[in-house]
Amino acid sequence: MEEKKLTHTYFTNLYLVAMADGKVVEEEQVLLQEVANKMGISDEEIEAIKSRTNEMDFQVPADKKGRLEHLEALIEVMMIDGEIHDKEYQLCLNYADRSGCDQLALDMLIEKVAENKQ
Repeated sequence: MEEKKLTHTYFTNLYLVAMADGKVVEEEQVLLQEVANKMGISDEEIEAIKSRTNEMDFQVPADKKGRLEHLEALIEVMMIDGEIHDKEYQLCLNYADRSGCDQLALDMLIEKVAENKQ
């Protein structure tokens, strides 16, 4: 049960960033579907998560490794459409802050993710 909660938390965090600019573009939708498939999240569970995003906030994993993995994944979603929208960046910064990372660490992770995409 705890494992399922963690996968839903991870997916919810990704979806919140994808929705930050008010829409989920095709590239974001594809990535979210791939993540859901890998994590065993059903289409019904995806719809349930999407329907509750207005009342949800980021959930931060307890362990440092988990927090960094989440942050990297959030950055990938933020950058997938080739643009970093201010609202997406602010959400990632909020998550980074709650994870114990500062803006410099976030910006360095963004550079790392950008380099890995090339």
